[in-house]
Amino acid sequence: MIVRGRRPDQSRIEYPGSGLRFFPNGSSQDDLTSHLKRQGAFDAAPSERPSPFGFSLPRVRGQDARFTQLFVDDLPLADPYAALPLIEEMDLPAFDSVEATSGAAPFDLPAVASRGALRFRLFEGDQDQTWLGREFSVPTLSGQKFGLRIAEPTATTSSLRAQSSGENFRSRLYIRQLNSRGNFRYYDDNGTPLNREDDSVIRRRNNDRVSRFAMPAFLMRQGGTTLKGFGVWSQSRQGLPSLLQRSGTNLAQQHHNLGIGRISIQQDTGPSDSFDAAVGLISDRRTVDDPDGDILIVRDHDERLIMTRTGDAGWSGACVGMMAQCRILFRGDESELPSQKLARGTRHAMAAIRIAEGPSQFGSIEVKVDAARYSGGEVAETRPAWSAGWQAPLRFDFRPYVQVASEMRPPSLLESEGDGARIIPSSDIQPEEINHFEVGVDHDDESAFASLHMSMFHDNRQDAIVIVPSSISSYRAINLGEASSITGIEFSGEKSWDLFDVGALRSGASWVWFRSKSGDGNNLLIPGVPADQGAISVSQPLYRRPWRSAVARWTSRRRGRVYRDVANDVLLPPWWVHDAALDVKWRCDRGSIISRPLDLEIGFMATNVADAMATSYRTSVGQDGKTGYSDIWGIPLPGRAWMLSMGAGF
Repeated sequence: MIVRGRRPDQSRIEYPGSGLRFFPNGSSQDDLTSHLKRQGAFDAAPSERPSPFGFSLPRVRGQDARFTQLFVDDLPLADPYAALPLIEEMDLPAFDSVEATSGAAPFDLPAVASRGALRFRLFEGDQDQTWLGREFSVPTLSGQKFGLRIAEPTATTSSLRAQSSGENFRSRLYIRQLNSRGNFRYYDDNGTPLNREDDSVIRRRNNDRVSRFAMPAFLMRQGGTTLKGFGVWSQSRQGLPSLLQRSGTNLAQQHHNLGIGRISIQQDTGPSDSFDAAVGLISDRRTVDDPDGDILIVRDHDERLIMTRTGDAGWSGACVGMMAQCRILFRGDESELPSQKLARGTRHAMAAIRIAEGPSQFGSIEVKVDAARYSGGEVAETRPAWSAGWQAPLRFDFRPYVQVASEMRPPSLLESEGDGARIIPSSDIQPEEINHFEVGVDHDDESAFASLHMSMFHDNRQDAIVIVPSSISSYRAINLGEASSITGIEFSGEKSWDLFDVGALRSGASWVWFRSKSGDGNNLLIPGVPADQGAISVSQPLYRRPWRSAVARWTSRRRGRVYRDVANDVLLPPWWVHDAALDVKWRCDRGSIISRPLDLEIGFMATNVADAMATSYRTSVGQDGKTGYSDIWGIPLPGRAWMLSMGAGF
C-alpha cells in the first residue's frame, strides 16, 4: 500500500524564539528563496541569475550574511578560512525540510547561533512512516527574460529525485544540473552615481555558470540501532564579472569542487535515551584564473584547498527526574590549508537542557552552553557561548517567550593570516563579542485559521571584525573599538479567508523595523541595514479537486530607506519588488498514461514584474544621483524575468 499526502509550504517551530520550517512543495515553491522572500526577517539577496533551486545565504534581521550559520542535520558547514558556508547552492527538494531561525537556536540545534541559522533536515523523525513505497520525480526548469521576442533561455535546470521507503529503511538520491548564461540587463551608473550622463542599461558580461550537484542519503534501523549517512558532490564553474566592461577573451573564472561525506550511528538505551557518534570528511577546492588581473590584481591564478575532518559523540535522554530532556555533545574538527601550511582546529563541549511544560504549568525552558577551544594561527581563546529561553504556558492561544544569548566569534584565517594577495595579515585581531536579547509572543487560532507573531530584539556587537582598505590595492581586518547594535520590532501574521467556493484565500504579512547604531560614537546608522523590510503575500486556489489543483500566488517585498556608506551621506529610498506565480498539480490515474498513478507539476513564475532596476537618491548636501536597486548588495538586480518549471513524479 502506498500512502501519499501533501504537506504545507511552511510551519512554525515551537520553541522560545522565532523560527519557521519550510517544506519542498513542488513547482515554483521548491526554491528556498521563494519561501524566504515572504519573511521580513530574511533578506535574500536579489539573484544575479534565474536559478530555480539556487541557494543564496540571506541576511537575518539586517545582520551581515556571514553570521548566518548553516547545518545539514548536526553537521556545521563553515569555511574555517573565510568564515562563510562551504555550500553556495543548496537545493530544497534534496531534503525533507529546512528550519530557519532568526534568534538563538532551538534546543536540538548543536550551536547557540544567536543571529540566525538554517538547518537542512535529511529525514524528519515524524515523517518516516507517512508513505511506503517508491517515488521518482523528474523536474526540468528554465528561466527566460521578458521581451517582445522569445529569447534563448538564460538558465536551464534538470534534476532527478528518487526516494525509497520501507518499515526500517529510507533512502534518497537527488541529482541536479544547472546551466546559466547569466548575461542579463541591469542598470549601471559606471561607478559615478552622481553623474547621470554616463548611466545606461547594459548587459552583464562573463556571468555564466555551470553547476552540478548530487546527494545520496540513507537511514537504516535495526532494533534500537539507527545508521544514517549522506554525501554531497558539487562542482561548478562560473565567470567572475569585474568592474571593467569589456568583452576580451581572457576572462576571469572560478572553479569550485566540493565533496562532503558523513555517517552517524545512534544506539537507543531506553525509551527516550540514546548515544550517538558520527565522523565526516569535507574537501573544498576553489581555483580562480584571472589572466588579465581584473579580480586578483597582483596575480593571474589562485588555488585554495581545505581538508576538514570532523567527529562528534554525545548522549541525549530524560533527566531531572524525567521532567526534562538533556543533551551532551562533544565535537571536534581539524582543517588544513596545505598550500599555505595553515591549520585550524576546534573542540566543542556542549550541554543543553529542555524542560517542557508539565503539570506545574510553568511553561518550557531551554538552556544551552557551548565551550569551545580553538587552535592554529593567532586565535585568542574565547569564553563559552550560552543561550537561555523561556516560553510561558499557553493562555487564550497566546504563548509569550523571552530569550538571551551571548557568544564570541574568533577571526577566520583569512582575517588573521590574509590571503597572500589583496588581504594582508592582521595578527593582533581580537575575537568579536555578540550579545542578544529578545522578547515576543506567538498566537495561533486554529478555529479562525489565523496565526500571529510579534517580537522585540536587540543585538549588540563589541570589537566587530571588518575588512577595510589598507592601501590602493590591499585590505586588512581590524576591530571596531566601539560597540554597534541593531534593535528591531518584528511582526508576522497569516489569515485564511473563505471568499470563494474553490478554496480559501491565504494571506500573509511579515515586517521588521530596525534601528541600527554604528561603532564610531557619532550615532551613525550601519550601512546596509534598512529602516524596515517586509513582504506581503497572497495565494488563491483557482481550481481544486482531489490530487488536482491550480494556485495563483503574489508576493510584494519591500526594503526601506538605507544608507550605502559609513558616513551616512548617500541615502537610498525605499523600493518594492513584486513576484507572481501559478502552480498546477495534476494526478493522472492508473491506466490513463502508464500502469501507475502519475503526478504532473507545472509552475510559472514572473520575478520583478514591474521591471525595476534603478532608483534616484539625494545626498546630505542636496546632490542628485541614480543607482541600481540592489546597490547595497554589490550585485545588480536583473530586470523582469520568468521561470517555467515542469515535473513528473510516480
